[in-house]
Amino acid sequence: MADRHPRGSFARWLLRHYRLAGHDADDTEAHIRIVVTAAVALDAGLTPDQAAHLAHILDVTPQQVTAAYSAEIRQRTLDELLDHPGLAELDTRLDEIARH
Repeated sequence: MADRHPRGSFARWLLRHYRLAGHDADDTEAHIRIVVTAAVALDAGLTPDQAAHLAHILDVTPQQVTAAYSAEIRQRTLDELLDHPGLAELDTRLDEIARH
C-alpha cells in the first residue's frame, strides 16, 4: 500500500494542492501518481508541457509547479555539496569573500 504521507517537500506540496483542487487523494493510486510525479520532477525536472498539464490538474500556475520542485532540487544539491568537507570549507570561504 502507498505511503499515506509522501516524503519530500514537493510530494507534500503536490498532495496538498491535489486535495485543494478537489481531487480524492485518499486512494492508493493517487498516492502512487503523486510519489512518481515528484520523483520524476526532482530527478529530471518537468518540461513546460508537463508543468502546464500538472498545473491544470492542481489548479495552480505552471510557475508555481516549477518553483515548488525547483526549491527542493536546490536544497538537495546544496545539502549534497555541503556533505563534502572540502566543498563546505570552500562555501565558507566564498561567504567570507562576498562579505568584504
